[in-house]
Amino acid sequence: MVTNNELKHLRQLKLKKYREQCREFVVEGTKLVQEVLHSSWQVKAVYATDNYIKNNAIACDMVAITKTQSEQLSSFATDAEVYACVAMPEEPAYDDSLKRILILDAVRDAGNMGTIIRTADWFDIHGIVCSADSVELYNSKTLQSTMGSFTRVQVWYTHLEQFMQEHKQYTYYGTFMDGQAIQQCEFDEYAAIVLGSESHGISEGVSKLVQHKISIPMVGASYRSAMPESLNVAMSAAISCYELTR
Repeated sequence: MVTNNELKHLRQLKLKKYREQCREFVVEGTKLVQEVLHSSWQVKAVYATDNYIKNNAIACDMVAITKTQSEQLSSFATDAEVYACVAMPEEPAYDDSLKRILILDAVRDAGNMGTIIRTADWFDIHGIVCSADSVELYNSKTLQSTMGSFTRVQVWYTHLEQFMQEHKQYTYYGTFMDGQAIQQCEFDEYAAIVLGSESHGISEGVSKLVQHKISIPMVGASYRSAMPESLNVAMSAAISCYELTR
C-alpha cells in the first residue's frame, strides 16, 4: 500500500514549483503509463487501485491505492486509477542534425501544446523549440494531450531570438495572416516553422528574424458576411506540418 508520505509527494507534484524542485512528474491513465514504461524515461513507481490491478496487466510492480486516493491524485474530473511517477530527464543539448522543427512563441494553452507535440510526432518532426514563456511540458493537461508523444518528441525551452541567430542552418518560416499561401511554398531542406499565440501572434523580435512569411488561406472568404479571426494554433501547426513534410 502507498504510504502517507508518498501520497503527499504525489499530490504536491501537481504544482509546477514542486515538480521543478523534485525533478519528477506524474502521468495518469493506461496509455501514458504504458508509454513511459516502454520508453527510456525513468519510472520511479506505478500506483493503481485494487480494481485496476485485478483487471489490467502491466509489466511492472504496482503500488496499491484506494479509489479515494486515486481521486486525490488525479488532475482531472474522472480519475484514471493508474499513475506513474516519472523522473524528469536532463534537457539535452540541441540536436543540430534535425532538419525540420517547429518553433513556438508564447504558446500558453496546455491543450494546444500537447496537441502540437502529438501532431509533430505523427509527421515525424521530432524537435520543438519553445520560448521560455510557453506552457510547461510537464503540465498534466499538456502531457495528457500528447497521448504519449512527449516520450518521442524533444522539447527545448530557450530564448528564441538567440536560438534563431545561433542556428543559421535553418530557413525560418513564420505564420502570418498576410504571408505567402503555404501550399505554394517550397521549403528548404533545413526548415523551421514559427507559430505564435492566437491572441498576440509572433512577437516583434522573433518576427524580425523570420525569413519567409507564410499563411494558411481562408477558403471562400469573399462570400462570407462574417469570418473567424484566426485558426487555432494547434490546427495551424497540423496544416503546417503536413505541408512541410508532403
